[in-house]
Amino acid sequence: MSRVLPELFAAAVRRDGGAPFLTYYDDTTGERIELSAVTTANWVAKTANLLVDEYDLESGETVAIGLPPHWLGVVWALSTWSVGASLTTGTGTLAITGPDVAIRGERETVASALLPLGGRFREPLPDGIHDYGAEVYNHPDMFVPFDPPSPTSPAYDELTHDDLISTAEPVADRILVTRDLASRDGVGLLVGVISGGGSIVLCRNLDPAKLDRRIQDEKVDRVVEG
Repeated sequence: MSRVLPELFAAAVRRDGGAPFLTYYDDTTGERIELSAVTTANWVAKTANLLVDEYDLESGETVAIGLPPHWLGVVWALSTWSVGASLTTGTGTLAITGPDVAIRGERETVASALLPLGGRFREPLPDGIHDYGAEVYNHPDMFVPFDPPSPTSPAYDELTHDDLISTAEPVADRILVTRDLASRDGVGLLVGVISGGGSIVLCRNLDPAKLDRRIQDEKVDRVVEG
């Protein structure tokens, strides 16, 4: 097994790229989006190119993510690792935030409107805040890092790529979760799904009355609490 997270995800894409990898629901807005591993990889590549070409993010720098549970959190995590940078629970070189712009980066701040398909904001953002949805589509869906990470490179605060991979329990099931998969508590589950060949149904603002039907409709094997 690869000891570097971008290679681990690339192996998952090669293994079963067309199968559902991440299905996202928001029960407040009614949004549903299903991403295969290939589609996720395309978003990851576009975002990694954006990080390098527009924001000059380099290997060894840090990215703080301040998003709710959302499919874009997974994209940002994988993109950060692809460029050799690491996620942080503190203040990062870059900050990735939602429409509330709740966090700021040391150098750049990127906001997402969290609209379907990563859509852009409908109103102008404050000066100095980049609109992810307005910029990401201009970038290619292939990415080759200038300085790929090594197994001992930081991946999440003091944890290395090897730490995250070796401690994540492989998940082969289709699981339903409500936690933020780019958070310190959720990232191990994300890595476990990638390594084990499983898939995720990620629910934001889950309506408890819809849970049983969603488990049935999405052929969920188990619900992961928290």
